Amino acid sequence: MRALLLLPLLFLGNTSAEPAPFGHGWVGLRPLPRDERDHKSNHGGSWAGTPTYAEQKGQYPFVAENVDLVKGWLGGDFKTKRMFMEHYWGLGGDRDHPDPGKNLLIQTIRKWETEGGTIEHILLCREYRLAIHRGHDKAKPGPFKEDTRILYAEDIDQIRRIFKEAHARGLTRHDNYKIMMMVEHPSFFATDERVKPIVDRVEGIAYEAHQFNRHWPLETGWSKPEEVIKGARWTLDQGKDYVFYFGPIIWKGPQIEHPKNKRYEPFIERQWLQTYWEMGLPKHHPRMHYYLNTFPHGCGRGRPVGPETDPHSTTGFTKWLIEEIKGGKP
Repeated sequence: MRALLLLPLLFLGNTSAEPAPFGHGWVGLRPLPRDERDHKSNHGGSWAGTPTYAEQKGQYPFVAENVDLVKGWLGGDFKTKRMFMEHYWGLGGDRDHPDPGKNLLIQTIRKWETEGGTIEHILLCREYRLAIHRGHDKAKPGPFKEDTRILYAEDIDQIRRIFKEAHARGLTRHDNYKIMMMVEHPSFFATDERVKPIVDRVEGIAYEAHQFNRHWPLETGWSKPEEVIKGARWTLDQGKDYVFYFGPIIWKGPQIEHPKNKRYEPFIERQWLQTYWEMGLPKHHPRMHYYLNTFPHGCGRGRPVGPETDPHSTTGFTKWLIEEIKGGKP
């Protein structure tokens, strides 16, 4: 099994439509909080004093060796230099400036490539619903009221032009990058024919499944398995990549947003994934990727980052997921 887990990642092209050459996709991780600088964040509640990856240096060797992609950090113990990004379009200002020299997306790509990173996936969408309440008064929704995260076709065409021009100016390593369009609804994009020409313009779909607010409980919440599976299978059938972006996940105590919700149960985050798999969400598919978004939202605040030998820690959960996806288990 060890040999399987250490198979080299041979599919190198940033814009190739070819899937990974083995029978599973990638496992990615958003490592937060990285160190004390992230304690200033208050997304989903204050992060002050929360456990960090820096404090666990040397305590997650398996994850450091075997995780495929990371987001927003080339520090820590991680051996991979492959990265994924998130970016919100349509907020105005530098975020979607047409000049590559001023465009925040290009600046971010350039930063990580300059530091030795390889950008594999860009999770990209219009984030109107949340952004308009967080000071982005120029934020505009996408073309569909059913899912305002979906991009306009013109957005994608413009982004491709910016990629090309940025590369021509020597700002980026490549003249194109894989766009995983983040969606809010788990299956609308797959069932409404109006969305098909937009999906045809991107390399894949990314869906976020949280363990709080309207996503709870799993059986009847926003991310109920039937709808997620419908969207994932349709995407894979189109020859596209699908990113299941899981988290934030809950921790001990009642959920802050809905105090009447069920209290934390040990390994409930694993139970959710196992339920998805048992009901038909592809587990071992070369275009099916699992990324963990385990930052300390209010309902997950206090979960230890490590060591990875602690199965309740973030790195312990990541180790389990790597073994499940890359270790050949059914």
